[in-house]
Amino acid sequence: NLRRQPFSVLGSLGTRVIHSVGKSSHKGFSDCTRDPAKMASFKLAALLHGLASLGAHAGKSALVLIDVQDCFLDNPALTANKKPGSLGVNASHIISVINNIRTMDCLFDVVVMSQDYHPANHISFGSTHGLAAFSHLGGKGGLPITCIKPASGSIDESACCPTVFIDKSKVDCSAELCSPDTWDYTVNNSAFIASNPACTKCKTEPASCFEDVQAMWTDHCEQTGDSGFAPTMTKKATDIVVQKGQNIYVDAYSAFMDNSGYLKTELDAKLQENGVDTIYVAGIATDVCVKWTVRDALKSSTGSYKVHLITDATAGLSPEGHDQAVKYMRAMAGVSTVTSADILKMKCPKKASGALEGAASSSAF
Repeated sequence: NLRRQPFSVLGSLGTRVIHSVGKSSHKGFSDCTRDPAKMASFKLAALLHGLASLGAHAGKSALVLIDVQDCFLDNPALTANKKPGSLGVNASHIISVINNIRTMDCLFDVVVMSQDYHPANHISFGSTHGLAAFSHLGGKGGLPITCIKPASGSIDESACCPTVFIDKSKVDCSAELCSPDTWDYTVNNSAFIASNPACTKCKTEPASCFEDVQAMWTDHCEQTGDSGFAPTMTKKATDIVVQKGQNIYVDAYSAFMDNSGYLKTELDAKLQENGVDTIYVAGIATDVCVKWTVRDALKSSTGSYKVHLITDATAGLSPEGHDQAVKYMRAMAGVSTVTSADILKMKCPKKASGALEGAASSSAF
């Protein structure tokens, strides 16, 4: 019986709300203190208002669409320039699936689209290093690189330099991937080296850097090229776009962080700002950027999200790669797999906060 209970019945939240409301309506609050019936109504209104406030900060869900861009589509009929993507894969079929899912946007509090967004001469391009695209698949692995580890942990404040340029003795080119013997960065690509802080700092302050490897890709998803989102994919003004790969000296497959796992994009911060604890993931490519995003979503360095992978709304570099990646992710604790059909069967949640606020309004005074 609220009429007979002290203020503590509402807990600290209710007490704060009551005093906050009282300050904004001093006369009404004073009347309540003299009238037990009005005080009971006031307490109930404050409690409902507080619960509504808590609801606004309760766990929310996000649809996270990974790199559904022209550069990753092999079907020219679906790209803006009517040409195959610069790193196109067989992924065009997922666009209609994603569009169907977006008819149920009521299920998601936030929709995020990641965008691979490279400047020319990016560190991930084979041409930047005098190497052929996909040369990391030749048996030696990726190109050894050395990277600055900034105190902030931000991708924007880091840089990576080919290790062989910093210290040739650290790389065994007979077993590790290197630029051709005839390649000289100071001659063949001086622009990449001259303005690259890692090429200086990691030589003079090696303790402030870490080592990694870099895969070699085609020149793809360039900022002045085909990095735009697929034109037939549903997009809305409320969608949040998180760009990655825009730092010329750092690559990032995951929408959360760079390939080393040390440096973060803004995705985690955006999700945290919006109170998200559950994400539904789809996009391109299942066996690269999607897989790495799911992996990083589970880390303690991010929000340790609950992840639902939408299997038929993702596409891999190959069907085999897609299947292997789905199997790999399904085995991770915190990941479940769903299909678009599962999502379309879901019901839109009721807006509890609106109902509570209405009750609070009708109960006040």
